[in-house]
Amino acid sequence: MKFPDAYPVVLGTVTTPAGLRSLARAASPADAVEIRVDALLAQKVSGEKIEAALKKRSRPVLLTLRIPAEGGQRPWKIAERRELFLRLLPHAEAIDIELATARAMQPVIDAARRKGKTVIFSAHAIERPATPAQIARWVGDFDHQPRTILKVAARIKSWRDLQQLAALLVNQPDWSIAAMGLGPYAPQSRSVLTALGSCLVYGYLDQAAAPGQPSAVEVRKMVKAISFSNLSS
Repeated sequence: MKFPDAYPVVLGTVTTPAGLRSLARAASPADAVEIRVDALLAQKVSGEKIEAALKKRSRPVLLTLRIPAEGGQRPWKIAERRELFLRLLPHAEAIDIELATARAMQPVIDAARRKGKTVIFSAHAIERPATPAQIARWVGDFDHQPRTILKVAARIKSWRDLQQLAALLVNQPDWSIAAMGLGPYAPQSRSVLTALGSCLVYGYLDQAAAPGQPSAVEVRKMVKAISFSNLSS
């Protein structure tokens, strides 16, 4: 099983025990499933249970062990996070590593690449919109290689904020980039950014994992509408 490379990939996020139990179901609005390991551990789901569920997956899986500074729910120790990533890696098709922790997680990145996994380097501006300087720094820090995606999620408060994320997609046409808005305008911004080429679009399968995140069902409808519009034109 490989992480899908079609545009766009609908990613269904799982953050609860009920969502984890649904991982084996064949029917899903998502092309792949993001398992938020930090959120599951915060709800007392053990690593053993997460691993057992991953072995029964019916869809490609993205592993995310998010840090608190970028929206995570577990205060990780570096060694603990590395160890769990490496333990679960054989049962996933992709991993998400924050750009801010890429150096500390280099052994995980190297292992994922050796095994042909997709690596997503992510950056988040959760409380306020990203500044042009932040976005430029993220672009500069991104290690552009095959099967590698840059993901930027930032709060949207104005059209200018949305235009900055749109420019990220337009200015790097040869990169695989996932750009998405957070906050009250998230659904509208994701529609615009998906139409402009964002390669991943996230929606929850159990409950929202980020501010303003729509459901995977809503995201699938949006993607179908965009595809139909493109065919019509």
